[in-house]
Amino acid sequence: MRVAENPALPKLGYVVVVVLCGITWMLSHSYRGIFHDAGLYTLQALAHMNPASLSQDVFLRFGSQDRFTVFGPLYAAVIRLLGPAAAASLLTLTLQLGLFAGAWTLARTVMPASWALLGVAVFIAIPGDYGADRVFTCVEQFLTPRMGAEALALGGVAAALCARRGLALMLIIAAALLHPIMAAAGAVALLCLYLAIPNPRRSLAIAVAAAALLVLVAYAMPQGPWGRFDDAWLSLVTNRSPYLFLSHWHWDDWGRVAVPVTTLLVGVAKLASGRARALCQAALLTAVGGLALTLLACDLLHLVVFTQLQPWRWLWLGVAASALLLPRILRTCWQAGTGGRTTAMLLVAAWIFAQGAFALAVALAAVASLALLRWLKPSEARWVLWGACGVLAIALAWRLATNLQFTDAHYIDIRIPLWLRRAMSFTHDGGAPLIVIAVAWWLVRRTRWVGVSLFAAIAVLGGALLLPQTWQRWTAHDYTPQLIGQFAPWRNRIPSGAQVLWPESPVATWVLLDRPNFLSLIQTSGMVFSRDAAFEMQRRALALSPAISPQSFLAWDASMSLRLSAQQARLACQTGEFQFLVTAIDLGVAPLDVAKGLRLYRCAT
Repeated sequence: MRVAENPALPKLGYVVVVVLCGITWMLSHSYRGIFHDAGLYTLQALAHMNPASLSQDVFLRFGSQDRFTVFGPLYAAVIRLLGPAAAASLLTLTLQLGLFAGAWTLARTVMPASWALLGVAVFIAIPGDYGADRVFTCVEQFLTPRMGAEALALGGVAAALCARRGLALMLIIAAALLHPIMAAAGAVALLCLYLAIPNPRRSLAIAVAAAALLVLVAYAMPQGPWGRFDDAWLSLVTNRSPYLFLSHWHWDDWGRVAVPVTTLLVGVAKLASGRARALCQAALLTAVGGLALTLLACDLLHLVVFTQLQPWRWLWLGVAASALLLPRILRTCWQAGTGGRTTAMLLVAAWIFAQGAFALAVALAAVASLALLRWLKPSEARWVLWGACGVLAIALAWRLATNLQFTDAHYIDIRIPLWLRRAMSFTHDGGAPLIVIAVAWWLVRRTRWVGVSLFAAIAVLGGALLLPQTWQRWTAHDYTPQLIGQFAPWRNRIPSGAQVLWPESPVATWVLLDRPNFLSLIQTSGMVFSRDAAFEMQRRALALSPAISPQSFLAWDASMSLRLSAQQARLACQTGEFQFLVTAIDLGVAPLDVAKGLRLYRCAT
């Protein structure tokens, strides 16, 4: 059952706003290739195709998350049809569109179509970062099953709000099959809708009892995979992945947390009883509950299983729900008089600041306005409203200056034209696209067809400029079948399962050579999932220490790609830890083979 529509949104205007959302998507979420975690998911899929060789990779050898998901076999099946690069691109696009469909379904469940469209526009436009150091975003520009699990979880929450329990449960189970960690947020939201919200006192008592029991069990269980971290393993995990523990989060991180949490809190306080308010309550309880569980089970008790489950990641549902509901929450606040308008302006300012101490302070001010403004005289409340206007003006000026002066265009792929890199950098925070979309949306609702026609022209021009570049980014693959074929002689020279060090590109070791990579920073992200793997990775890093600092592999702030000197490459090869080295550097000895400017060397073992 969907919420009844207010006066219908004219079809032409609807199309214009949707096209503007598409332009925003092209600027904010275009494809980046087999990058970041996509490399690890590609390794897992390729290991299903060639287990004899790739199962010896240190990331998989002691077990990985791939045991708990069906995504690896599904990805492998598409690779067999299209090849790894095309498969990654197609699946990324499919999962992104699926996530937008899930967001629309949830938004349409709690709002009329016009407001749901504006909410989805906010969701598309914002970066969607959650957690520490911007490790994860809701909409990701590379292949990961997280987006598929999020889409199904959003659909499950929508079904629960419509009282379709069977469908809700089926969708959450399907999400868990793709990515159990992300699906957990949907499962907790269902528990909130069915148990915690209808029975708050009983649920609070159960939560307190469960926390006490968890403490008792934690100290009763021995150290190990099902108990607590031992000091050595914990030290490795903390050094490599500090974002797993709240005690290592910074002001920027807590600012990002405060904005969606405050938005949901305002929604709970201001929205009338109904599905939208229930969604605010469920998402808020899920996000805060995940943080509380992380603090207790991970930071204080150091429990292995909970650290691996990463309950702080439940924040993604809070980010998605707050973005979808933001327009409706702001409208409700604006209609509530001076106090509500003050809260609305502070909330908008918090979203503009987005992170850091400013976002945290303004978000807290928005929460304070809910409780304190009712006690002020009307004249005093108006002064506070003017103060909120000043804060909003400061936020807008700060954001504009930041986007203009500290653009990160030079960090984006240099193959993209400079004008597009600058546009992507300027619009990355979502502010400029949302202003354009919101104005177009307002003109449509007011049936101002002259203004709508102007925005239609902007949409056509923007689409014409961006579509060719977007198409190229989604179809220009680094690992083409032709390139893979050129490395066939190397695969014939390297025995199956032999260890290869390719410092600049571990992903190429898996995709082009179909062989295990000896060690890289991306592989050590799996330290938390296996003690044996963690210590083997540490051993390998220490074995390479005559040539490469161990922190290049074991530290959070190290570079994903190693650039070795000729001396470092020779020393690494002389350690005898791996059989083959791939590098562009001339080591002064004859390589086994040369291809694409790269040399294949055999190392002493």
